[in-house]
Amino acid sequence: MIEQLVTQAIHSVYASYGRVSKQIERGYDRDVRHPEWTRWLLNQLGNPDANQFNVAVTGSKGKGSHAILMAAILQRLGLRVGLFTSPHLVDFLERLRVDGQMIAGEQFVSYAKLVEDEVNRAPLPNGQYFGPVGLLAVMASLYFRDMQTDVNVFELGRGARHDDVNQIRHRGALLTPVFPEHLDKLGPTWLDVADEKFGVITPDVKWLISYTQASFVEERLLALGAAGADVAQGLSIASLGRDFDVSVAEESDGGGKVATVTTTWRGKILRAKIPDSLFPFVGNVAVALVGAAHVMRDLTGTVQDVDVELTGLRLAGRLQVIQDKPTCLLDGTIHKENAKFIAKWLQAREKTGKIGAILSLPDGKDAPGVLEELGSYCDWLLFTHCTNKHMRYTRDFQQLGLQYVNQVDVEPDVHKAIAMALDKSRAEDVLIFAGTQSYVGDVLRAFETPTESIWIP
Repeated sequence: MIEQLVTQAIHSVYASYGRVSKQIERGYDRDVRHPEWTRWLLNQLGNPDANQFNVAVTGSKGKGSHAILMAAILQRLGLRVGLFTSPHLVDFLERLRVDGQMIAGEQFVSYAKLVEDEVNRAPLPNGQYFGPVGLLAVMASLYFRDMQTDVNVFELGRGARHDDVNQIRHRGALLTPVFPEHLDKLGPTWLDVADEKFGVITPDVKWLISYTQASFVEERLLALGAAGADVAQGLSIASLGRDFDVSVAEESDGGGKVATVTTTWRGKILRAKIPDSLFPFVGNVAVALVGAAHVMRDLTGTVQDVDVELTGLRLAGRLQVIQDKPTCLLDGTIHKENAKFIAKWLQAREKTGKIGAILSLPDGKDAPGVLEELGSYCDWLLFTHCTNKHMRYTRDFQQLGLQYVNQVDVEPDVHKAIAMALDKSRAEDVLIFAGTQSYVGDVLRAFETPTESIWIP
């Protein structure tokens, strides 16, 4: 019964958006989106964000991992932490969490009904709509208020300046690497994209922690900081590689590997112990540590050392071993740079059996780059699609794969592809599942991998 109610609640979140014609939806976000309706809704519901300590995360790459890492660090520091991320991988309710645990179905239904009733009373002009992610962010703010969280981390969508989630009042912000992406929505130039992301700096923001950026993005960001009260009163900006660095010390731990990530801020040592699955994210960890130090400073009035253990943290679908015998590794790899981390993971293992890769790389993703990094490690390749009907697969994967291995198969049905891979594998083999986030969700569902918590039980 509750599953049916949750499904109906999810449909209600998309109802306003679904009534807008696709013609009106087309265009740059600055021309067609109206995030002010999210602010209107928050106001109607008593401004639940007004007295909350919120941190917003924006950028082009790694928003989800930065948000999860910061929430995890703050939780390990003894705080009660709300976390809002999007999209989900397996369960829609993954988007709203407190202390890493996703919201219960009954609670989700209750908040969805509260928001829906207010939306139905809105004086919405013809052709405008409430953005679904904005409605979810409002629900999250209500949920976090009622759960009496100490701090909340909100992952924004593709932009910031015209993003619904950015309407949530936030005191701090994290900026992940900014790339020339979504040019049809945020562009037309890379600078336009950067300026959209910089919209996360609202008048409420007192500090922003940035990952290393391209030089002109960094220059533009620092110019905004220099603007002072023109952007945000007393704004401070700290960037990885300019204001703080990161060091990593690896060690063995009961047969596995862990690493201690260390950085400093204002003379204080910030440290986190991470599992090997998080090794590709050491820069993200450093940014999250400095962000967490800012939160603790704001809450306590003093700058403190930070020393946390994150070995029990799980970033779903990011270098995640989802099964043993055969060893099945899952990663949201869609380009060459991500594939390098899988290659490093393979290098660290003693090869006892065969290695097969089951890849889902639709048009627009860097299939040649992924194969360039992984092809030499693989004994066979299997290309598949995902259940997301919006993805297109028009490459000749047979020809592409034969440049690296002699055994290449193509099976469009993702469920059949997974079954084929398992049927042909032995206990000592390794299977690499890599592709889009939609594909990652398909694989997690197929293996019935739990995603209710960000922590390993």
